[in-house]
Amino acid sequence: MKSLLKLLLLICIAAAINGCKKGGYGNYPGGVPYDVVALLDVRTIYHGEDVTLTRDLMFGGSKIGVVVISDHAEGNLPPGLLVVQDSRRLDLLRGISIELGPAAANYKPGDSLLIDVLGGVLTRKDGILMITGLSESHIAKKGRGVINVNTVNIAQLLAKPEDYESTLCILNKSSFNPAPQPGDVISGAKVINDGFANVTLYTDPGVSYANMAPYGLGAYVVIPFGKPDGSLEVRTRNADDMLNMGSSAQDILITGIMADPKGSDGGQEYVQLMATKDIDFSVTPYSIVVCNNAGASTPALDAGWATGGQRTIKWNITSGVVPKGKFFYFGFQGRKINGNAGTPFPPDAIFIQKTYSTSSGSTNAGDGGLVRPSNFGTSGPFANSGNASGVAIFKGTTVTEQSVPVDVLFIASGGGASIYDPSLNPPRGYRICNNDWYSMYSVVINPETYKPETIPYLYYRSPGNTTFMPYATNERHPTAATDASLFNMMGGVYNVTLGRWTTARKQTVVELFQVETDGFPPATIDDIEKHPNVTRLEE
Repeated sequence: MKSLLKLLLLICIAAAINGCKKGGYGNYPGGVPYDVVALLDVRTIYHGEDVTLTRDLMFGGSKIGVVVISDHAEGNLPPGLLVVQDSRRLDLLRGISIELGPAAANYKPGDSLLIDVLGGVLTRKDGILMITGLSESHIAKKGRGVINVNTVNIAQLLAKPEDYESTLCILNKSSFNPAPQPGDVISGAKVINDGFANVTLYTDPGVSYANMAPYGLGAYVVIPFGKPDGSLEVRTRNADDMLNMGSSAQDILITGIMADPKGSDGGQEYVQLMATKDIDFSVTPYSIVVCNNAGASTPALDAGWATGGQRTIKWNITSGVVPKGKFFYFGFQGRKINGNAGTPFPPDAIFIQKTYSTSSGSTNAGDGGLVRPSNFGTSGPFANSGNASGVAIFKGTTVTEQSVPVDVLFIASGGGASIYDPSLNPPRGYRICNNDWYSMYSVVINPETYKPETIPYLYYRSPGNTTFMPYATNERHPTAATDASLFNMMGGVYNVTLGRWTTARKQTVVELFQVETDGFPPATIDDIEKHPNVTRLEE
Protein backbone atom coordinates (compact mmCIF):
# COMPACT_ATOMS: atom_id res chain seq x y z
CA MET A 1 0.00 0.00 0.00
CA LYS A 2 2.81 2.41 0.87
CA SER A 3 4.52 1.68 -2.48
CA LEU A 4 1.27 2.42 -4.31
CA LEU A 5 0.88 5.74 -2.50
CA LYS A 6 4.46 6.73 -3.39
CA LEU A 7 3.82 5.83 -7.03
CA LEU A 8 0.68 7.96 -7.13
CA LEU A 9 2.57 10.88 -5.53
CA LEU A 10 5.32 10.68 -8.16
CA ILE A 11 2.74 10.65 -10.96
CA CYS A 12 1.05 13.78 -9.55
CA ILE A 13 4.36 15.63 -9.25
CA ALA A 14 5.33 14.74 -12.82
CA ALA A 15 1.96 15.92 -14.11
CA ALA A 16 2.29 19.22 -12.25
CA ILE A 17 5.79 19.83 -13.64
CA ASN A 18 4.66 18.96 -17.16
CA GLY A 19 1.68 21.35 -16.83
CA CYS A 20 4.02 24.23 -16.00
CA LYS A 21 6.28 23.77 -18.99
CA LYS A 22 6.68 26.64 -21.45
CA GLY A 23 4.46 24.99 -24.07
CA GLY A 24 1.56 25.15 -21.63
CA TYR A 25 2.05 28.91 -20.97
CA GLY A 26 1.56 28.28 -17.26
CA ASN A 27 -1.96 26.87 -17.71
CA TYR A 28 -3.38 23.47 -16.92
CA PRO A 29 -2.59 20.74 -19.51
CA GLY A 30 -4.96 21.11 -22.44
CA GLY A 31 -5.87 24.71 -21.49
CA VAL A 32 -5.92 27.44 -24.16
CA PRO A 33 -4.19 30.76 -23.32
CA TYR A 34 -6.26 33.94 -23.61
CA ASP A 35 -5.47 35.57 -26.94
CA VAL A 36 -5.39 39.19 -25.71
CA VAL A 37 -2.41 40.41 -23.71
CA ALA A 38 -2.26 43.62 -21.67
CA LEU A 39 0.03 46.50 -22.64
CA LEU A 40 1.42 46.39 -19.11
CA ASP A 41 2.87 42.98 -19.98
CA VAL A 42 3.93 43.93 -23.51
CA ARG A 43 5.99 46.89 -22.33
CA THR A 44 7.90 44.76 -19.82
CA ILE A 45 9.20 42.53 -22.63
CA TYR A 46 11.55 45.28 -23.83
CA HIS A 47 14.94 45.34 -22.11
CA GLY A 48 16.95 47.76 -24.23
CA GLU A 49 17.22 45.68 -27.39
CA ASP A 50 14.81 45.06 -30.28
CA VAL A 51 12.65 41.99 -29.77
CA THR A 52 10.18 40.21 -32.06
CA LEU A 53 6.87 39.52 -30.36
CA THR A 54 5.99 35.84 -30.10
CA ARG A 55 3.36 33.84 -28.22
CA ASP A 56 5.99 32.55 -25.82
CA LEU A 57 7.02 36.09 -24.91
CA MET A 58 3.39 37.20 -24.58
CA PHE A 59 2.28 34.38 -22.27
CA GLY A 60 0.46 32.63 -25.10
CA GLY A 61 -1.31 35.75 -26.35
CA SER A 62 -1.08 37.33 -29.77
CA LYS A 63 -3.30 40.41 -29.74
CA ILE A 64 -3.83 43.65 -27.85
CA GLY A 65 -7.29 45.11 -27.20
CA VAL A 66 -6.86 48.87 -27.00
CA VAL A 67 -8.47 52.29 -27.36
CA VAL A 68 -7.01 54.98 -29.63
CA ILE A 69 -5.89 58.26 -28.05
CA SER A 70 -3.91 59.77 -30.94
CA ASP A 71 -5.38 62.41 -33.24
CA HIS A 72 -3.34 63.49 -36.26
CA ALA A 73 -5.79 66.06 -37.66
CA GLU A 74 -3.68 68.99 -36.40
CA GLY A 75 -0.30 67.34 -36.93
CA ASN A 76 1.16 67.96 -33.47
CA LEU A 77 1.91 64.31 -32.63
CA PRO A 78 4.92 62.42 -33.99
CA PRO A 79 3.88 61.53 -37.56
CA GLY A 80 2.93 57.98 -38.45
CA LEU A 81 2.34 56.80 -34.89
CA LEU A 82 -0.93 55.22 -33.78
CA VAL A 83 -1.02 55.76 -30.01
CA VAL A 84 -3.22 53.38 -28.02
CA GLN A 85 -3.80 52.45 -24.39
CA ASP A 86 -5.54 49.95 -22.14
CA SER A 87 -6.05 49.25 -18.44
CA ARG A 88 -6.57 45.53 -18.88
CA ARG A 89 -4.08 44.43 -16.22
CA LEU A 90 -4.50 45.41 -12.55
CA ASP A 91 -6.55 48.40 -13.72
CA LEU A 92 -3.26 50.20 -14.52
CA LEU A 93 -3.42 52.47 -17.57
CA ARG A 94 -0.55 51.78 -19.97
CA GLY A 95 0.05 52.80 -23.57
CA ILE A 96 2.15 52.03 -26.62
CA SER A 97 2.87 53.68 -29.97
CA ILE A 98 2.54 51.66 -33.17
CA GLU A 99 4.44 52.70 -36.28
CA LEU A 100 1.80 52.70 -39.01
CA GLY A 101 2.84 55.47 -41.40
CA PRO A 102 0.14 57.67 -43.00
CA ALA A 103 -2.52 55.08 -42.03
CA ALA A 104 -2.22 56.20 -38.38
CA ALA A 105 -4.38 59.21 -39.30
CA ASN A 106 -7.28 56.88 -40.21
CA TYR A 107 -7.99 56.20 -36.53
CA LYS A 108 -9.68 58.63 -34.18
CA PRO A 109 -9.73 59.01 -30.38
CA GLY A 110 -12.10 56.48 -28.86
CA ASP A 111 -11.77 53.84 -31.60
CA SER A 112 -11.70 50.39 -29.98
CA LEU A 113 -9.22 48.14 -31.78
CA LEU A 114 -8.09 44.54 -31.70
CA ILE A 115 -4.54 44.41 -33.07
CA ASP A 116 -2.62 41.26 -33.97
CA VAL A 117 0.94 42.04 -32.88
CA LEU A 118 2.54 38.65 -33.57
CA GLY A 119 5.75 39.21 -35.53
CA GLY A 120 5.84 42.90 -34.69
CA VAL A 121 9.10 44.29 -33.36
CA LEU A 122 9.19 46.01 -29.97
CA THR A 123 11.82 48.74 -30.22
CA ARG A 124 12.70 52.16 -28.90
CA LYS A 125 12.92 54.43 -31.95
CA ASP A 126 13.65 58.16 -31.74
CA GLY A 127 13.34 57.71 -27.98
CA ILE A 128 9.79 56.30 -28.14
CA LEU A 129 8.93 52.70 -27.22
CA MET A 130 6.87 51.39 -30.14
CA ILE A 131 5.84 48.33 -32.13
CA THR A 132 7.00 48.31 -35.75
CA GLY A 133 6.37 45.94 -38.65
CA LEU A 134 2.55 46.10 -38.54
CA SER A 135 0.03 47.33 -41.11
CA GLU A 136 -3.69 48.03 -41.23
CA SER A 137 -4.29 44.38 -42.10
CA HIS A 138 -3.34 43.56 -38.50
CA ILE A 139 -6.03 45.88 -37.09
CA ALA A 140 -9.75 45.22 -36.58
CA LYS A 141 -12.10 47.98 -35.42
CA LYS A 142 -14.46 46.87 -32.67
CA GLY A 143 -16.60 49.98 -32.21
CA ARG A 144 -16.05 52.79 -29.71
CA GLY A 145 -14.48 52.53 -26.30
CA VAL A 146 -13.91 54.56 -23.15
CA ILE A 147 -10.89 56.86 -22.92
CA ASN A 148 -9.40 56.74 -19.45
CA VAL A 149 -6.82 59.27 -18.36
CA ASN A 150 -3.92 59.48 -15.92
CA THR A 151 -4.29 62.54 -13.69
CA VAL A 152 -0.68 62.96 -12.65
CA ASN A 153 1.68 65.67 -11.47
CA ILE A 154 4.90 66.35 -13.34
CA ALA A 155 7.13 64.97 -10.57
CA GLN A 156 5.28 61.64 -10.77
CA LEU A 157 5.52 61.70 -14.55
CA LEU A 158 9.28 62.22 -14.51
CA ALA A 159 9.86 59.69 -11.73
CA LYS A 160 8.20 56.84 -13.68
CA PRO A 161 8.10 57.81 -17.37
CA GLU A 162 7.63 54.18 -18.42
CA ASP A 163 4.27 54.16 -16.63
CA TYR A 164 2.93 57.17 -18.52
CA GLU A 165 4.62 57.16 -21.95
CA SER A 166 2.03 56.95 -24.76
CA THR A 167 -0.93 57.34 -22.39
CA LEU A 168 -3.35 60.25 -22.10
CA CYS A 169 -2.41 62.37 -19.10
CA ILE A 170 -3.79 65.50 -17.47
CA LEU A 171 -1.29 68.00 -16.06
CA ASN A 172 -3.43 70.31 -13.96
CA LYS A 173 -2.68 73.83 -12.68
CA SER A 174 0.35 74.30 -14.91
CA SER A 175 1.96 77.52 -16.12
CA PHE A 176 4.88 78.45 -18.32
CA ASN A 177 8.24 78.77 -16.61
CA PRO A 178 9.59 81.42 -16.92
CA ALA A 179 6.42 83.48 -16.96
CA PRO A 180 5.33 84.43 -20.48
CA GLN A 181 5.78 88.00 -21.62
CA PRO A 182 3.26 89.99 -23.69
CA GLY A 183 3.25 88.60 -27.22
CA ASP A 184 4.57 85.17 -26.26
CA VAL A 185 2.90 82.15 -27.87
CA ILE A 186 2.88 78.43 -27.13
CA SER A 187 4.75 77.48 -30.31
CA GLY A 188 7.89 75.37 -29.92
CA ALA A 189 9.43 73.72 -26.87
CA LYS A 190 8.23 75.50 -23.72
CA VAL A 191 8.77 74.54 -20.09
CA ILE A 192 5.66 74.19 -17.95
CA ASN A 193 5.52 73.82 -14.16
CA ASP A 194 2.66 72.48 -12.03
CA GLY A 195 4.12 73.20 -8.61
CA PHE A 196 5.92 69.85 -8.44
CA ALA A 197 8.42 69.89 -11.33
CA ASN A 198 9.14 71.12 -14.88
CA VAL A 199 8.56 69.34 -18.19
CA THR A 200 8.82 70.38 -21.84
CA LEU A 201 5.56 70.98 -23.69
CA TYR A 202 6.15 70.82 -27.44
CA THR A 203 3.84 72.50 -29.95
CA ASP A 204 4.74 72.24 -33.63
CA PRO A 205 5.07 75.75 -35.11
CA GLY A 206 2.97 74.65 -38.09
CA VAL A 207 -0.22 73.72 -36.23
CA SER A 208 -3.22 76.04 -36.32
CA TYR A 209 -3.09 76.84 -32.60
CA ALA A 210 0.68 77.44 -32.32
CA ASN A 211 0.21 81.20 -32.00
CA MET A 212 -2.17 81.02 -29.06
CA ALA A 213 -1.09 82.95 -25.99
CA PRO A 214 -0.35 80.68 -23.01
CA TYR A 215 -2.80 80.64 -20.13
CA GLY A 216 -1.72 82.06 -16.80
CA LEU A 217 -2.87 78.78 -15.28
CA GLY A 218 -3.84 75.91 -17.51
CA ALA A 219 -4.70 72.23 -17.57
CA TYR A 220 -2.97 70.35 -20.36
CA VAL A 221 -4.25 67.05 -21.74
CA VAL A 222 -1.09 65.52 -23.18
CA ILE A 223 0.61 62.38 -24.42
CA PRO A 224 4.16 61.93 -23.05
CA PHE A 225 6.84 60.72 -25.47
CA GLY A 226 10.44 59.75 -24.89
CA LYS A 227 13.15 61.66 -26.75
CA PRO A 228 16.41 60.36 -28.26
CA ASP A 229 18.45 61.92 -25.44
CA GLY A 230 16.47 59.98 -22.83
CA SER A 231 14.40 62.94 -21.67
CA LEU A 232 10.64 63.27 -21.86
CA GLU A 233 8.36 65.75 -23.59
CA VAL A 234 4.59 66.08 -23.66
CA ARG A 235 2.38 67.04 -26.59
CA THR A 236 -1.22 68.15 -26.93
CA ARG A 237 -3.28 66.86 -29.83
CA ASN A 238 -5.24 70.04 -30.59
CA ALA A 239 -6.37 73.31 -29.00
CA ASP A 240 -9.13 71.52 -27.07
CA ASP A 241 -6.40 69.85 -25.00
CA MET A 242 -5.53 73.17 -23.35
CA LEU A 243 -8.00 74.51 -20.79
CA ASN A 244 -7.94 77.82 -18.95
CA MET A 245 -7.98 77.22 -15.18
CA GLY A 246 -8.05 80.86 -14.10
CA SER A 247 -5.41 82.10 -11.67
CA SER A 248 -3.54 80.83 -8.64
CA ALA A 249 -1.99 84.16 -7.63
CA GLN A 250 -2.11 84.68 -3.87
CA ASP A 251 -1.40 87.88 -1.91
CA ILE A 252 -1.10 86.08 1.45
CA LEU A 253 0.23 82.59 2.14
CA ILE A 254 -0.41 80.35 5.14
CA THR A 255 3.06 79.16 6.18
CA GLY A 256 2.55 77.64 9.63
CA ILE A 257 0.03 76.82 12.35
CA MET A 258 0.58 76.53 16.10
CA ALA A 259 -2.60 74.68 17.08
CA ASP A 260 -1.34 73.08 20.30
CA PRO A 261 1.09 75.17 22.36
CA LYS A 262 2.39 73.96 25.71
CA GLY A 263 -0.14 74.42 28.48
CA SER A 264 -3.52 76.03 27.99
CA ASP A 265 -4.27 76.74 24.31
CA GLY A 266 -6.72 79.59 24.85
CA GLY A 267 -5.14 82.89 23.84
CA GLN A 268 -1.88 81.15 22.82
CA GLU A 269 -2.56 79.68 19.35
CA TYR A 270 -1.39 81.52 16.23
CA VAL A 271 -1.04 81.31 12.47
CA GLN A 272 2.17 82.20 10.62
CA LEU A 273 1.66 83.97 7.29
CA MET A 274 3.65 85.63 4.51
CA ALA A 275 2.69 88.40 2.09
CA THR A 276 3.68 88.15 -1.57
CA LYS A 277 3.45 91.94 -1.95
CA ASP A 278 3.47 94.97 0.34
CA ILE A 279 0.09 95.20 2.11
CA ASP A 280 -1.39 98.01 4.20
CA PHE A 281 -4.36 96.40 5.94
CA SER A 282 -5.95 99.77 6.68
CA VAL A 283 -6.24 100.29 2.93
CA THR A 284 -6.81 96.66 1.87
CA PRO A 285 -8.43 94.73 4.73
CA TYR A 286 -8.50 90.95 4.96
CA SER A 287 -10.11 88.45 7.30
CA ILE A 288 -9.14 85.07 8.71
CA VAL A 289 -11.61 82.27 9.41
CA VAL A 290 -10.93 79.09 11.40
CA CYS A 291 -13.22 76.06 11.20
CA ASN A 292 -13.52 73.46 13.95
CA ASN A 293 -15.66 70.41 13.23
CA ALA A 294 -15.25 68.54 16.50
CA GLY A 295 -17.87 66.49 18.28
CA ALA A 296 -21.41 66.72 16.97
CA SER A 297 -20.34 69.26 14.33
CA THR A 298 -23.12 71.74 14.98
CA PRO A 299 -24.75 73.63 13.43
CA ALA A 300 -25.17 72.04 10.01
CA LEU A 301 -22.67 73.51 7.56
CA ASP A 302 -25.30 75.52 5.69
CA ALA A 303 -23.05 78.44 4.72
CA GLY A 304 -19.54 77.01 4.52
CA TRP A 305 -16.95 79.31 6.06
CA ALA A 306 -19.74 81.77 6.90
CA THR A 307 -21.74 79.27 8.99
CA GLY A 308 -20.67 80.53 12.44
CA GLY A 309 -21.92 78.84 15.62
CA GLN A 310 -19.44 76.20 16.80
CA ARG A 311 -18.30 75.64 13.21
CA THR A 312 -16.47 78.77 12.11
CA ILE A 313 -15.11 81.95 13.67
CA LYS A 314 -13.85 85.06 11.85
CA TRP A 315 -11.56 87.94 12.71
CA ASN A 316 -10.96 91.03 10.60
CA ILE A 317 -7.47 92.34 9.80
CA THR A 318 -7.90 96.07 9.27
CA SER A 319 -4.69 97.63 10.54
CA GLY A 320 -0.94 97.13 10.24
CA VAL A 321 1.53 97.00 7.39
CA VAL A 322 3.43 93.95 6.18
CA PRO A 323 6.20 94.07 3.56
CA LYS A 324 6.54 91.57 0.75
CA GLY A 325 8.30 88.35 1.73
CA LYS A 326 8.24 88.92 5.50
CA PHE A 327 6.61 86.53 7.94
CA PHE A 328 3.81 87.94 10.04
CA TYR A 329 1.49 86.40 12.60
CA PHE A 330 -2.17 86.35 13.49
CA GLY A 331 -2.80 85.41 17.10
CA PHE A 332 -4.04 86.41 20.49
CA GLN A 333 -3.05 88.12 23.70
CA GLY A 334 -0.53 85.43 24.69
CA ARG A 335 2.00 86.57 22.02
CA LYS A 336 4.36 83.70 22.88
CA ILE A 337 6.28 81.30 20.64
CA ASN A 338 5.05 78.31 22.64
CA GLY A 339 2.46 78.85 25.31
CA ASN A 340 2.18 81.09 28.31
CA ALA A 341 5.60 80.17 29.75
CA GLY A 342 7.34 80.32 26.38
CA THR A 343 9.55 82.96 24.80
CA PRO A 344 7.64 86.12 23.78
CA PHE A 345 7.55 87.19 20.15
CA PRO A 346 10.18 89.93 19.73
CA PRO A 347 8.98 93.56 19.53
CA ASP A 348 9.87 93.84 15.83
CA ALA A 349 7.74 90.83 14.84
CA ILE A 350 4.59 91.77 12.96
CA PHE A 351 1.90 90.31 15.18
CA ILE A 352 -1.76 91.01 14.49
CA GLN A 353 -3.35 90.52 17.88
CA LYS A 354 -6.93 89.76 18.85
CA THR A 355 -8.36 88.84 22.24
CA TYR A 356 -9.51 85.29 22.91
CA SER A 357 -11.48 84.93 26.13
CA THR A 358 -10.34 82.19 28.52
CA SER A 359 -12.62 83.16 31.40
CA SER A 360 -14.73 80.38 32.87
CA GLY A 361 -18.19 80.25 31.36
CA SER A 362 -17.40 82.67 28.54
CA THR A 363 -17.53 82.05 24.79
CA ASN A 364 -15.86 83.64 21.79
CA ALA A 365 -17.65 85.29 18.89
CA GLY A 366 -14.66 86.66 16.97
CA ASP A 367 -15.39 89.83 15.02
CA GLY A 368 -18.76 88.56 13.82
CA GLY A 369 -20.33 89.11 10.43
CA LEU A 370 -21.16 85.46 9.72
CA VAL A 371 -24.58 83.90 9.14
CA ARG A 372 -24.96 83.29 12.87
CA PRO A 373 -22.82 84.44 15.82
CA SER A 374 -19.79 82.25 16.47
CA ASN A 375 -19.84 80.40 19.75
CA PHE A 376 -16.37 78.96 20.39
CA GLY A 377 -15.17 77.73 23.77
CA THR A 378 -12.21 78.98 25.78
CA SER A 379 -9.61 76.41 24.68
CA GLY A 380 -8.76 78.10 21.37
CA PRO A 381 -10.23 77.86 17.87
CA PHE A 382 -8.07 74.96 16.61
CA ALA A 383 -8.71 71.29 17.36
CA ASN A 384 -5.82 69.06 18.49
CA SER A 385 -7.22 65.81 17.07
CA GLY A 386 -10.34 64.26 15.58
CA ASN A 387 -12.32 65.69 12.66
CA ALA A 388 -10.94 68.11 10.10
CA SER A 389 -10.11 71.66 11.08
CA GLY A 390 -8.81 74.39 8.82
CA VAL A 391 -7.92 78.02 8.28
CA ALA A 392 -8.73 80.31 5.37
CA ILE A 393 -7.72 83.87 4.43
CA PHE A 394 -10.23 86.11 2.64
CA LYS A 395 -9.76 89.46 0.95
CA GLY A 396 -12.11 91.91 2.62
CA THR A 397 -14.13 91.53 5.81
CA THR A 398 -17.31 90.17 4.25
CA VAL A 399 -17.43 86.37 4.05
CA THR A 400 -20.40 84.51 2.56
CA GLU A 401 -20.99 80.93 1.50
CA GLN A 402 -19.78 81.81 -2.01
CA SER A 403 -16.61 83.65 -0.91
CA VAL A 404 -13.41 82.17 -2.37
CA PRO A 405 -10.39 82.20 -0.03
CA VAL A 406 -7.06 83.77 -0.92
CA ASP A 407 -5.43 80.75 0.73
CA VAL A 408 -6.70 77.74 2.66
CA LEU A 409 -5.23 74.65 4.34
CA PHE A 410 -6.85 71.81 6.24
CA ILE A 411 -5.72 69.55 9.07
CA ALA A 412 -7.12 65.97 8.97
CA SER A 413 -10.03 64.67 6.93
CA GLY A 414 -12.67 63.35 9.34
CA GLY A 415 -16.26 64.47 9.45
CA GLY A 416 -17.76 62.77 6.40
CA ALA A 417 -20.92 64.37 5.05
CA SER A 418 -20.89 66.89 7.88
CA ILE A 419 -17.98 68.70 6.19
CA TYR A 420 -18.75 67.83 2.55
CA ASP A 421 -22.09 66.61 1.27
CA PRO A 422 -22.30 66.41 -2.53
CA SER A 423 -25.80 64.91 -2.42
CA LEU A 424 -27.27 68.33 -1.76
CA ASN A 425 -27.95 70.95 -4.45
CA PRO A 426 -25.82 73.00 -4.16
CA PRO A 427 -23.29 70.81 -2.32
CA ARG A 428 -22.53 71.67 1.28
CA GLY A 429 -18.91 72.21 2.28
CA TYR A 430 -15.92 74.49 2.74
CA ARG A 431 -14.87 76.29 -0.42
CA ILE A 432 -11.27 76.02 -1.55
CA CYS A 433 -9.16 78.10 -3.95
CA ASN A 434 -6.53 77.44 -6.59
CA ASN A 435 -3.35 76.95 -4.59
CA ASP A 436 -0.68 74.26 -4.38
CA TRP A 437 -2.97 71.78 -2.62
CA TYR A 438 -6.39 72.47 -4.11
CA SER A 439 -7.94 73.15 -7.49
CA MET A 440 -11.34 74.67 -8.16
CA TYR A 441 -11.76 72.72 -11.38
CA SER A 442 -10.97 69.23 -12.55
CA VAL A 443 -10.66 67.94 -16.11
CA VAL A 444 -12.45 64.89 -17.49
CA ILE A 445 -12.84 63.35 -20.93
CA ASN A 446 -16.42 63.61 -22.17
CA PRO A 447 -17.54 60.02 -22.92
CA GLU A 448 -19.55 61.10 -25.97
CA THR A 449 -17.35 63.74 -27.63
CA TYR A 450 -14.02 62.37 -26.34
CA LYS A 451 -12.97 65.98 -25.72
CA PRO A 452 -11.65 67.37 -22.42
CA GLU A 453 -13.95 69.51 -20.32
CA THR A 454 -13.74 71.18 -16.93
CA ILE A 455 -15.85 70.14 -13.95
CA PRO A 456 -16.11 72.45 -10.93
CA TYR A 457 -14.95 70.87 -7.69
CA LEU A 458 -15.15 73.80 -5.32
CA TYR A 459 -15.02 72.20 -1.88
CA TYR A 460 -12.62 70.47 0.46
CA ARG A 461 -13.06 66.67 0.10
CA SER A 462 -14.53 67.02 -3.40
CA PRO A 463 -12.67 64.91 -6.01
CA GLY A 464 -9.05 65.99 -6.28
CA ASN A 465 -9.25 68.26 -3.24
CA THR A 466 -8.50 65.79 -0.49
CA THR A 467 -4.98 66.88 0.52
CA PHE A 468 -4.52 67.63 4.21
CA MET A 469 -1.85 67.77 6.88
CA PRO A 470 -2.29 65.17 9.64
CA TYR A 471 -2.52 66.29 13.24
CA ALA A 472 1.08 66.82 14.24
CA THR A 473 3.18 63.96 15.62
CA ASN A 474 6.91 63.23 15.92
CA GLU A 475 9.17 60.60 17.48
CA ARG A 476 8.74 62.05 20.96
CA HIS A 477 4.98 62.29 20.45
CA PRO A 478 4.01 59.43 18.09
CA THR A 479 0.28 60.02 18.50
CA ALA A 480 -1.67 63.24 18.12
CA ALA A 481 -1.58 63.91 21.85
CA THR A 482 -2.53 67.28 23.29
CA ASP A 483 0.07 69.60 24.84
CA ALA A 484 2.83 68.33 22.56
CA SER A 485 4.13 71.79 21.51
CA LEU A 486 4.36 70.81 17.83
CA PHE A 487 4.39 73.60 15.24
CA ASN A 488 3.05 72.77 11.77
CA MET A 489 5.58 74.35 9.41
CA MET A 490 4.16 74.51 5.90
CA GLY A 491 7.17 75.16 3.69
CA GLY A 492 7.28 75.52 -0.09
CA VAL A 493 8.43 77.88 -2.81
CA TYR A 494 6.08 80.52 -4.24
CA ASN A 495 7.07 82.28 -7.47
CA VAL A 496 5.87 85.87 -7.41
CA THR A 497 6.35 86.39 -11.15
CA LEU A 498 4.43 83.25 -12.10
CA GLY A 499 1.84 83.87 -9.38
CA ARG A 500 1.94 80.24 -8.28
CA TRP A 501 3.71 77.67 -6.15
CA THR A 502 6.65 76.06 -7.95
CA THR A 503 7.31 73.76 -4.98
CA ALA A 504 4.17 72.69 -3.16
CA ARG A 505 3.99 73.13 0.60
CA LYS A 506 4.98 70.21 2.76
CA GLN A 507 4.33 69.76 6.45
CA THR A 508 7.38 69.78 8.72
CA VAL A 509 6.63 69.15 12.38
CA VAL A 510 8.87 71.32 14.57
CA GLU A 511 8.84 70.63 18.31
CA LEU A 512 9.18 73.81 20.34
CA PHE A 513 10.26 74.05 23.97
CA GLN A 514 9.53 76.50 26.78
CA VAL A 515 12.66 75.75 28.81
CA GLU A 516 15.83 73.71 28.38
CA THR A 517 14.55 70.16 27.77
CA ASP A 518 16.73 67.12 27.05
CA GLY A 519 19.41 69.39 25.62
CA PHE A 520 16.96 71.43 23.51
CA PRO A 521 16.99 75.18 24.21
CA PRO A 522 13.84 77.29 24.65
CA ALA A 523 12.21 78.07 21.31
CA THR A 524 12.74 81.46 19.68
CA ILE A 525 11.33 83.02 16.55
CA ASP A 526 14.37 81.74 14.61
CA ASP A 527 13.07 78.18 15.06
CA ILE A 528 10.03 78.99 12.92
CA GLU A 529 11.49 81.62 10.58
CA LYS A 530 15.03 80.37 9.85
CA HIS A 531 14.36 76.65 9.66
CA PRO A 532 15.58 75.21 6.30
CA ASN A 533 12.03 74.09 5.43
CA VAL A 534 10.26 77.44 5.72
CA THR A 535 8.31 78.93 2.84
CA ARG A 536 10.28 81.29 0.64
CA LEU A 537 9.49 83.54 -2.29
CA GLU A 538 11.26 83.52 -5.64
CA GLU A 539 10.99 85.97 -8.50
